[in-house]
Amino acid sequence: MRILGLSALLLFCIYLVFAYPPNVQKNAELEYLETDASVHNDILETILPEFEYLHIESLDKEVDGYIVETYREYEIHRDQEGKILKQIPTSNYEYVRYKSY
Repeated sequence: MRILGLSALLLFCIYLVFAYPPNVQKNAELEYLETDASVHNDILETILPEFEYLHIESLDKEVDGYIVETYREYEIHRDQEGKILKQIPTSNYEYVRYKSY
């Protein structure tokens, strides 16, 4: 009985795959409507941010004989020359702890 039910479910899934193709295939035509690929790449370079951790010395502290350094993640937007356009702090922090000698 289980095999019959699983077979019916499998056949139904196969029917759905062929009857309703994924949206990727339906929207594939839209990629060709763009005017210029280089313009598209230039826009993506300025829109896609980089994420970097920057050291915040004011939050460093010593705990139980260890120095704890604090790094905060920033979302950094750069232009094509690498100049920082926008720097947005995120809520992510990293801590580096090492023994104080």
